[in-house]
Amino acid sequence: MTTAPAVTYRLSVKETLRCHLVSRDPLVVISYGAPLGAPMQLGPFLADRKAYFLMGNWWSLLDARLLAQTKELYAMMTATYPLHRYIFLTNAPEENAALKRYGLPHYFCHHNAFLDESLFHPVPGVAKTMDAVYTARLSRFKRHILARRIPSWGLVYYYMPGPREPQETYLRSLTRAMPGMVPCNQDRRTGAYRFLPPKEINRVYNAARVGLCLSEAEGGNYATTEYLLAGLPVVSTPSEGGRDVFLDPDNSRIVPPSAAAVAAATAELIACKIPPREIRLRTLVRIREMRQDFIRLVASIHEQEGRADAFADRFDTVFTHKMFTAYGTPEDFLARHGLLPGLERKSA
Repeated sequence: MTTAPAVTYRLSVKETLRCHLVSRDPLVVISYGAPLGAPMQLGPFLADRKAYFLMGNWWSLLDARLLAQTKELYAMMTATYPLHRYIFLTNAPEENAALKRYGLPHYFCHHNAFLDESLFHPVPGVAKTMDAVYTARLSRFKRHILARRIPSWGLVYYYMPGPREPQETYLRSLTRAMPGMVPCNQDRRTGAYRFLPPKEINRVYNAARVGLCLSEAEGGNYATTEYLLAGLPVVSTPSEGGRDVFLDPDNSRIVPPSAAAVAAATAELIACKIPPREIRLRTLVRIREMRQDFIRLVASIHEQEGRADAFADRFDTVFTHKMFTAYGTPEDFLARHGLLPGLERKSA
């Protein structure tokens, strides 16, 4: 039985491994989660092999605490694994400047460019039963209460790991405060929570007229671009983390964080009656541009390593929704891709 290497497991993090193989030779892996989380888990198995880790992030890299932690871990990892290279994928130009000050390698490539555009799209014939929709976890930083003046809106939510009771209590408080809010995950017959797959979320989007983004800071925010791909205009508050990158002034509004401003902008966009397919097309153009930037990054790595590879021609075979899959263990990921001698596992 093959066991995990003993070296430097003090660096490991306890979280689900979320990564994706981009290239085998040279070895290029893209990952998401805690800063350097995937490299920490995979590093001990690949210590003797040159590897490039492209690390996306789900939270703003302008967060001072996160940035300081990232710098510390980067110094530790580069010292521990001299054959490994790390590039942080940023969601906002401002993050590039911050990482440059800290001496951290970076490349602007918003994670929303990796949404599978076939999952979110306009669906003809779906009745518009809600003025707006908001996809957001049950956390106060999402500022759901800013939607309280919108007559009818749907909340698509999910539970974070840990105790559910505080989250359920928060949901009940929102329901009492905003009678016009429809909890879209609740079964209409039983009231029980249902996790909604992308197909059902897309149908909820199509039943709404506007998408909402109301937090002050987070990451790139997948929902922003999901709305746009589904043909919804977007109302956002000013934010840190890069979600505004995909917003277009012709079909979006960025307003002060007040319930009155959010409601007024929602009503304005509804009155504009912007064709959904026009909103989607503009978004697809931006997605394509950013994917081309990613392709150029990977191609440059091949060039540095003296490997002739037409990555642009095979990107479609590499692409997957959000560019990551959740693996149980590092061994699962490495064995699946034939990168772990001694362990074999057929692809699922």
